[in-house]
Amino acid sequence: MTDYYKSAQKTFSIEIAALEKLRDSLDEQFDAVVEEILALNGRIVFIGIGKSGIIGDKISASLSSIGIPSFSIDAGVAYHGDLGRVAKDDLAIFVSNSGETQEVIQAMLALQHIHQDQLATVAMTGNPNSTLGKNVQFVLNIGNASEADVTGMAPTTSTTATLVLGDALLVALEEAIAFSKEKFALYHPGGSIGKILLQRIKHVMHSKIPYVHEDTPINDVIYRISDYGIGITLVKSSSDDVIGIVTDGDIRKKFLDISGVKGSVAKDYMTYGFISVNENEQNRDAWRKMANHNISNLVVLNDTGEVVGIVTIHDVLE
Repeated sequence: MTDYYKSAQKTFSIEIAALEKLRDSLDEQFDAVVEEILALNGRIVFIGIGKSGIIGDKISASLSSIGIPSFSIDAGVAYHGDLGRVAKDDLAIFVSNSGETQEVIQAMLALQHIHQDQLATVAMTGNPNSTLGKNVQFVLNIGNASEADVTGMAPTTSTTATLVLGDALLVALEEAIAFSKEKFALYHPGGSIGKILLQRIKHVMHSKIPYVHEDTPINDVIYRISDYGIGITLVKSSSDDVIGIVTDGDIRKKFLDISGVKGSVAKDYMTYGFISVNENEQNRDAWRKMANHNISNLVVLNDTGEVVGIVTIHDVLE
């Protein structure tokens, strides 16, 4: 049997070596591009073709995700109207490993003519002395390491280097603008990230609360937990104060240890007291509290300390 994994290890080694070389070669040009972006009034436009274009598209999407307006243009169709999407206060980043890709060079020259050299330009290329590299303001050199494939021609090492350089640019900009999880959530409000960082517990909690009394027979406790489908019921004392909880896990853990199961009641299984969270706290606060206490649900209180709901780990994450 052929050891294909050895070929994979070789690929990793080649690309890691190229990345280490690229890391050590970074200089003031990188700083200058970051400063140019920070001072930008317009958008960042990535222009490339083929695999380089795909990488540019990914970097553009990443920048947009942190609130830096960006989009990409396929250099192959730029001449059919897309050049009009670029304004003079934008920053155009041209992506080409060789720096001699004809479509990318044509797009660069056309945009410089349209905007009379007022457009800020950057090249991400492995050849700073190329036509592309010599005709832009800034060059982000991705290095000229050999491609990892057997022909030495398929974009492998070069696209990896370009992608990682884009990631480095993203992180540097995040640090410069003091980007945070809260800001990240603003641009991802519909997903699980936005849910856990932005939504408050009162938006996801179960407001219909199951209750039993401490002397409720265990069969009725089980039915009550099942009826509400959240794996928990609160337990009240004879004076109707909430004094604890019973979860389906409590019943499973203690069932075999309790003699006379048929005559057992809620207090035989309950946990006295409970961990609570305020309804106005964010989902992430509930998640952290559950993680710290190794539990999967919390009792929700309002500002006056009244029980108003129950929230589960699934509510805050899904």
